Amino acid sequence: MSFSALTARRVCVVEVEADGLTGIGESWINYPNWAAEERVATVLQGAAPIVLGSDVSDPSVVQERLIAQLRGLGRQWGAPGPIWQAISGIDLALWDLAAKRAGLPAHELLDGDTNRTSLPAYASGVGPTDVQALCELAMERGLRAVKAKVGFGRDADENTLKTIRSVCGMTTRIFADANQAWTLDEAIELTRLMSDYGVEWLEEPIDGNRLNELEALYAATGMPLAAGENNYGEDQFVGLVKSPAIHHIQPDPAKSGGLTMAQTAATAARNSTNVSPHWYGAAIGLAAAVHLGAANTSVDWIELDVRNNPLRSDLPAHGWVLNDGAITVPQTPGLLGELNADVVAQYQTKEVERRKNAE
Repeated sequence: MSFSALTARRVCVVEVEADGLTGIGESWINYPNWAAEERVATVLQGAAPIVLGSDVSDPSVVQERLIAQLRGLGRQWGAPGPIWQAISGIDLALWDLAAKRAGLPAHELLDGDTNRTSLPAYASGVGPTDVQALCELAMERGLRAVKAKVGFGRDADENTLKTIRSVCGMTTRIFADANQAWTLDEAIELTRLMSDYGVEWLEEPIDGNRLNELEALYAATGMPLAAGENNYGEDQFVGLVKSPAIHHIQPDPAKSGGLTMAQTAATAARNSTNVSPHWYGAAIGLAAAVHLGAANTSVDWIELDVRNNPLRSDLPAHGWVLNDGAITVPQTPGLLGELNADVVAQYQTKEVERRKNAE
């Protein structure tokens, strides 16, 4: 990433037990390196007491209660992200639980407007290293779009884009993600470079992600913009949907409020704005993004990290199916069925729990 190297792959798996079933969720902990320790504390000490012993049959109702009691703490803490990410893990576990209880894949419970069996995926995580090899892998998998990681200096960014175009050809669609690397003036200058290589949309180009600056960039360059992975709450997503600069909103199911908030965002965007769920984590969050797409016509792409990550590829008991550049929607009850117990045992470093009768 332009702001810091991702030195390890991590996942915080959140499990909720009720009525003899276990729902499995994911809370985003890519950064910082100590995020796992913080997240365990936030989930078990902050969120769990609000949920334990209550009716969890409706994930959206539980999320309302969690937001009401924790949002102000996150604001005062100066760390709304960890609060929302903890809520996301619980929310995904509750959707998984509800779908398992109903005997249905999770997308059939969402308030969507369609029921798709596969969705187009684009290759993510491409740049600034291993660009040629990752592009070749994307082409082998039939993916028809690649998202470049930019924000590493003009020369490095141009080399990434040039290599993508050279390896993948002129028919491959290119997107770019700067991870908030630039000032407004830098973004205006470097967006012209993006345009030279046919970049179709640019994700989080400006430091601070302020909407007024994103709109100024769009007014100056006409480059369609994407944002949402670091936005929290319905009001922020509605603001993105209403902005002429934002052509793709990107709720992250493991970061920005689980499937409940992602569906709220997709509903707000219906008939007006594309939804391209952000995902750069493990298998459970990917499954949630795919189910969101299965239920909503506003979802146009699924982000598929093509770098090696066994927490994505090996963690599900049943693997992912790609066919002609499209990812198949899981049809097992829940989000993705069960986890591979051998893989869990191989990679698990810590397990803690909190129960109602243990308080």
